[in-house]
Amino acid sequence: MEKKSYDRVTLKSLKISSYIKLCVVAGLAIGLLVAIFQFVIALLNVTATANIGSIVLTGLPAALMILIITPFLTSFYALFFSLISYPPLLFLLRKMNGIVLEGVFEGAEGNENEGNP
Repeated sequence: MEKKSYDRVTLKSLKISSYIKLCVVAGLAIGLLVAIFQFVIALLNVTATANIGSIVLTGLPAALMILIITPFLTSFYALFFSLISYPPLLFLLRKMNGIVLEGVFEGAEGNENEGNP
């Protein structure tokens, strides 16, 4: 089996828009995992309830509401987290002289060719 090679980059600074995207996508991923887990638990528990303001749902409608609403809520929370945690992130990046990330990265030259045949 072939070992995959990863690129290494040192992150010294990050635009706030990129940080927000990263946090919101991570929040969505966590929300999907939590929602699927809660959905399965709600299906197993016939008396599952979901309260949305004055509306109270039970059973399958409650399970479906949990599956739909949870990822949006976690993404929304991640948005606020990113806004609050951005200044401390920049401070830490400066003090630690950046952090090394490994993965598959596409450089600026790759972005120029996007959308072109």
